[in-house]
Amino acid sequence: MSDDTVIRQITDSWRRIEAWLEHHAPVTHAALGSGATQEEIDAAEAALGIAVPVELRTLWGLVSGGSTGGYGLFLGNAMLIGLDEVAEVYRSKMREQADEEEADIVWNSAWVPVFSSNCHDTVSGTYLNTETGLLWNWTKFAHQPPDDDEQDSVVTYLEKLADYLEYPDMAPDRPGTVEGALAWRSFVGEDESWRPA
Repeated sequence: MSDDTVIRQITDSWRRIEAWLEHHAPVTHAALGSGATQEEIDAAEAALGIAVPVELRTLWGLVSGGSTGGYGLFLGNAMLIGLDEVAEVYRSKMREQADEEEADIVWNSAWVPVFSSNCHDTVSGTYLNTETGLLWNWTKFAHQPPDDDEQDSVVTYLEKLADYLEYPDMAPDRPGTVEGALAWRSFVGEDESWRPA
């Protein structure tokens, strides 16, 4: 796909997500960080020391985060890691790799952390493999990438998120709200204030 196509697809999906949040989860919508400037994205890229693909640069230009009341906007109750924290998590993971005495791959320099349970989480999350353009999961204790048919690009991930919000019967986890904040059903436990969206 051309860069223009990628930018349009990501922007269209993000606009669908924003519109859903504004209508169904206004607290989460209000908590969304504004997009980063190109200068901020360039600085993050320089801090990482690797080229960041256009799809991730586009996402960062649209939103810089979003979590309310402990509930994450993204799939798996995840939040988007802020630009400053991306470099912090990346450096931490690279230190872990350098300290690894055996041949196990703990982290690769081509991986950019994107989502986690909180902005400083180095135990688990989702990263973008900049060499393949695919999102993979990481844990501190094991690197078990999902099967190829489970992997998404940033484009397909955002399209899937928008679809799940708009058509919750498609979603593996039901979107709903707690006091106006988006909350995925499997992460709210027995909270009686949760309402399906």
